[in-house]
Amino acid sequence: MFDIEEWLPFLLAKSHQEAHGMMKDAVAEFGLTPPQFATLAFLWKCDGFNQHELGSLMRVDRTTIGGITDRLEKLGYITREPDPHDRRSYVLFVTPRGRLVRDDILSSLETVRRLIDTRLTWEEQQELYVLLRKFRTPNHGEEGKE
Repeated sequence: MFDIEEWLPFLLAKSHQEAHGMMKDAVAEFGLTPPQFATLAFLWKCDGFNQHELGSLMRVDRTTIGGITDRLEKLGYITREPDPHDRRSYVLFVTPRGRLVRDDILSSLETVRRLIDTRLTWEEQQELYVLLRKFRTPNHGEEGKE
């Protein structure tokens, strides 16, 4: 008999809702949503992505990444400059203000990580990281299937 509470897509969706809600609360004081935080975090890692590259990394469409970057620019966390290689696109850079709030945002999110970590042993956490990274990697065919 089908049990929705044991169905993997349902479990993933509910786990996402839980983690997303905690992240949302943690970044709200900075005027951010979780997708805006993720965008900023990608830029902290490597400044100078164009919007298309960043959207591809984050797996969001052109309209969505445009809205996210609009909001981050209004908050003063990033700037957009014309892409010298593509007149239709912009290159994104973190502003000094965006760098200044980094440690405070990450500190707020550390509480979220600790709350999630308390639900799992260290070994379970490591296994979950491996599985989630594997799940996030696009499936390029049927290789690896039995």
